[in-house]
Amino acid sequence: MAIFLPSLDHLDDLRDRIPDEVVTVARGLAALDGWTVYLRPQLGLETADLLLVHDQRGVIVVVVDRGDHRERLVPTATRLRVTVYEQFYSLPGAARDPGNAVRAVVVSATEAADEFRMLLGAVDPGVAVCGREVVDGDVETLLGPPSHPAWGESVRRLRRQVVAAGIVHDAVAPVQLSANARMVVGNSRGTRVRGVAGPAGTGKTFALTARAARLAADGKRVLVLCFNSTLANRLRELVVQRCAEFGGDPTLVLCTGFHNFCARVVDDAALAGVVADEPARGTWPVKIVAKFEQVLSSGFECRFDAVFVDEGQDFTVDWWNLLRTSVVRADGEMLLAADVTADLYDRQAWVDPEIRRAAGFTEPWIEMTSSYRMAPELLEATNRFASDHLDEAIVSDVPLDQAAVVGSVSPGVRSWRNVERVADLGTAIGHEVVRLLAESPELAPSDVVYLCEYHHDGLAAAAVIEAAGHRVHHVYSRDPDERHRRKARFWPAADAVKGCTVHSFKGWESPAVVLGIGMEERSRRLAYGSMTRVSSTSGAAASYLAVVNADPRLVEFGEVFAHGVGVTADV
Repeated sequence: MAIFLPSLDHLDDLRDRIPDEVVTVARGLAALDGWTVYLRPQLGLETADLLLVHDQRGVIVVVVDRGDHRERLVPTATRLRVTVYEQFYSLPGAARDPGNAVRAVVVSATEAADEFRMLLGAVDPGVAVCGREVVDGDVETLLGPPSHPAWGESVRRLRRQVVAAGIVHDAVAPVQLSANARMVVGNSRGTRVRGVAGPAGTGKTFALTARAARLAADGKRVLVLCFNSTLANRLRELVVQRCAEFGGDPTLVLCTGFHNFCARVVDDAALAGVVADEPARGTWPVKIVAKFEQVLSSGFECRFDAVFVDEGQDFTVDWWNLLRTSVVRADGEMLLAADVTADLYDRQAWVDPEIRRAAGFTEPWIEMTSSYRMAPELLEATNRFASDHLDEAIVSDVPLDQAAVVGSVSPGVRSWRNVERVADLGTAIGHEVVRLLAESPELAPSDVVYLCEYHHDGLAAAAVIEAAGHRVHHVYSRDPDERHRRKARFWPAADAVKGCTVHSFKGWESPAVVLGIGMEERSRRLAYGSMTRVSSTSGAAASYLAVVNADPRLVEFGEVFAHGVGVTADV
């Protein structure tokens, strides 16, 4: 028998009613053996009618006909199939085409399959068409021919990330937040537009996702945006955890990258007959924002009760104002969390008080000043690096806030290795990862992340790590299209060593970080950003920060870094 989430016996308990046609088709699938059937699951920005998952036979996305807008059924099924494959199922190096691993089906509960197919007209070859035969028990027409065995890790990933309608995950222990973080979560004054500032590790993201979960518990629809597409997976995971804490429905919170959101709205508008003109100039990100603005100004509605932005230092003021005027409801809430120390794109959008006021911030920003996740000895070394080697005086002694720590802080172990040539940096990073795993048996490969400025260094490191027998889950490629796919497929819980660029790992954390420092002026700032990704509260026996340096000007500091701030280097 199939397992249904939510249970068919408890559909009346859901906040939002599931359409009768979807329930009818679902009941026709009851005899499926070994399948889990998710009803109205949230898949990033998408909501499918049904999602069927089998550990061996793969994944099927189902869109159910409700008698109207039939011209949208096949395009919707096609889009859902791609979304499931790219964002929830495929591994970074997997093929571009979903093949039989993820299939899409449109189903009518009232029409026979042949009649329904005629009503639909031309059908995408990647989408199957089924009729009322499925409701009558002929489920094999929906399952189709046996496919190749499903990828075990991909199925585990999908099951972990999919959120079924009305399902609140098992309760989790509350996160102990600092006093300022609690101000973010509570918003006792009911302020409509708020800003939160602070360095990495001070709890901005936890507070933001907790606030989103609190609003979801009140039945509010929340949009959580970021610039970095890889961060959306991390935000989604945190929102689900916090919804379990507050009793909120996680399907009410949508987490995605800003440009992906723009593309989705433009696509939805086109299906509704509002088609944007193609801009004459610009890259895809520039064009999609222009088209997004165009469809909104044409009257297409896409409103949320709250709009939150994480890693807001990457956001332009124009993007923020577009969200403020055209996406959040008139009485809705907005929240932007920013870290000026991580402004790797040099937007410098939120440092000017006049700009803040013009963007709707009428109250002082909430300042988060204490780290909750880094061991004191790692904070000490990282703070010293920032004060000695960053041109801007952007950091000054970020202390550990023990009161905001969940559990205990593991000891911090730091190391520094110099290489003579910057061309050897990638290979040396790979050897450092291998050394760390060999000398620290308590570390699992999935505990380790290595961060590189450049993709060629990341690929060189991956080759070394894989030659030593460890799997690597990474975003690196020399091909821009493949880079984009790998970033969309990158996720926090991959059972492998993780490799990422510094820019794409913002907002994430790991108990063991290996990073490289190159020769360019920006290299030091990127190195500081990498150092702040270490988490000493993840439950590991120790946390590790390993630096591979190719800048001869930092050799002396390396001695200080490795042996303690008070040590005088002897070079």
